[in-house]
Amino acid sequence: MQATSSPRREIALAWQRFVESGILIEDAVREAIAASWQRCRRAGVNPYGGKGPRLPEAHLKARRRKNAALIRLARPFMEDLLQVVGSGFIVILADAEGYLLEVLGDPQVAKNTRELNFVPGAQWVEETVGTNAIGTALKMRAPLQVWAEEHYCRLHHPWTCSAAPILGPDGGVYGILNMTGPCGLVHSHTLGMVVAAARAIENGLRWEKASRELELSNNLLTSTFSSISEGLLTVNSEGRITQVNSAAAALFGLPPIQLAGRFLKEFVANPVRLLRALEGDPGCSDHETVLLTARGRIHCTSTICTIMGTSGRLEGLVITLRESRSVHRLAGRLAGYQANFTFEDIIGSAPALRSALQLAHQAAATSLAVLIQGETGTGKEMVAQAIHNASARARGPFVAINCGALPRELIESELFGYEGGAFTGARKEGRPGKFELADGGTIFLDEVGEMPLEMQVRFLRVLQEKKVVRLGGREEIPVDVRVIAATNRDLAREVVRGNFRSDLYYRLNVIEIHLPALRERPEDIPLVARYLLEDLKKRLGKLELALTREAEAALAAYTWPGNVRELENVLERAAHLATGPVKLEHLPSTVTGRGDAPKVGLTPLEEAEKEAILHALVLCRGNISQAARQLGIGRATLYRRLERWRLRPEDVVPGRHSVSR
Repeated sequence: MQATSSPRREIALAWQRFVESGILIEDAVREAIAASWQRCRRAGVNPYGGKGPRLPEAHLKARRRKNAALIRLARPFMEDLLQVVGSGFIVILADAEGYLLEVLGDPQVAKNTRELNFVPGAQWVEETVGTNAIGTALKMRAPLQVWAEEHYCRLHHPWTCSAAPILGPDGGVYGILNMTGPCGLVHSHTLGMVVAAARAIENGLRWEKASRELELSNNLLTSTFSSISEGLLTVNSEGRITQVNSAAAALFGLPPIQLAGRFLKEFVANPVRLLRALEGDPGCSDHETVLLTARGRIHCTSTICTIMGTSGRLEGLVITLRESRSVHRLAGRLAGYQANFTFEDIIGSAPALRSALQLAHQAAATSLAVLIQGETGTGKEMVAQAIHNASARARGPFVAINCGALPRELIESELFGYEGGAFTGARKEGRPGKFELADGGTIFLDEVGEMPLEMQVRFLRVLQEKKVVRLGGREEIPVDVRVIAATNRDLAREVVRGNFRSDLYYRLNVIEIHLPALRERPEDIPLVARYLLEDLKKRLGKLELALTREAEAALAAYTWPGNVRELENVLERAAHLATGPVKLEHLPSTVTGRGDAPKVGLTPLEEAEKEAILHALVLCRGNISQAARQLGIGRATLYRRLERWRLRPEDVVPGRHSVSR
């Protein structure tokens, strides 16, 4: 339908009066047009001009690159519009600042509008070219058709323009779509078609944004999935593997492509928990799982999480797998299963000690079993830790167990672990033994000579086969451990007596290291004493602590049956008693040879008994139970003796927190 001439004449008269006087004829033009004319007059726009400014070619190229996605999405819809309306029109795409990016359509119309700078790179906003569909629609953020004399500038009066903003997913204006043609060809549906095309472009922008976000989310998920150090895989509701990260593929010993689509239950020794989860049971955490892989049977802990769809149906599972060795290593670090001492921490320069340490250094370079022999308090565990820290297993756990301190009925479960329900009071999920916790590292068996004979058989089998079977279980669990054993007994003599198995003795005694007693290296006594006293000085905050010449001489002359441990306890006692330097009077009579109190009323036998009890308390760091066991008497008897002499354990060994050397 073509526009009639009468309304056009009315608008033309209204325009003429407004540009000459600034007075608007009431109801002559639409409210939106009237408001735009007033803005143009205030901005000083020349109503007899109308040529838009134009960007340099380089700047236009930059804008087209910036809006490449908008141009790509809009171009098909611009071409569709031209096919619908036929010849006589051009379709224009402008950016959010009114700069024209694309002009398509009738060549003759394009030629005629080129004289107005209606070309790519020109800016069509109210401030430069007055009321026009592109600039005014930008100002209003709404679709608008500007017809003939509704344009503020007279050069535009022969044309009709229909424009609609293109809003982005965030609600901001991304651009303007416009159709321009001679005012006599305008159709009532022209603006509607432009609006429909603009909405289609907006849908494309939203789809592209959602697609980018989905791709980004997928890339983030894939990167996270791949970067997790634990084995991670997903299965669908049928239990088929759908995705595997590199850590899980390494566990299975197969590339992900060979795992995809296969049933996970094929790789699980006992898939009961997996099947229950697929049937709708809730997932589980830290469940022990044995994988049947190309590398053999791999022991893992698994965590299963269910994936539920919007309908509440199970869509699949996410499963985390951690090889038991790495789990045990972490547990070991948290539980303190690590070696703290190195060879640099061992004090002494005596030839006998240096020779033993040189052999220990050589042992650290191998994976052979080591047997450390020496009296109580000579530092056997310290040397074992130093060997571990100097070995290739230094990053692995160091698990120490005192065979003499464990009840006979518990030593098996401590060493080899147990399955759930193996005995009354057992944890339902079972528990790994010390050998499993030491996997990849070192197990230190202190007082190995105290191990019961029946346990020695099982222990020997573990050393030979490098596998453990938990108490109450049947599964053989591979372990890779380096064994260092220590004893204060003569194991060779114990073998002759039938108290220790000869085959186990030879298995342990591959490298034998003998640590000299402190009395066998008297030149080290002052050195060790000064070192220990420096440590006490820092711990107790007694900066004046030092040894008098007489006290140092007494320490050097004493035979130290309890070795460095006894020396440490004696010095700690003295440090608590002294208010300045440590003197003879702060040392126990067992060391100085002088009684701390008159011995009147004690027979020689009673005096010997008292000295033996005091010596045992020092060795056992004031522990009544251990001292009584070492003396071969009951705790009640020991308490009665101390009461008779008006002594308390803390009087003998004040402070029981020092570290044995």
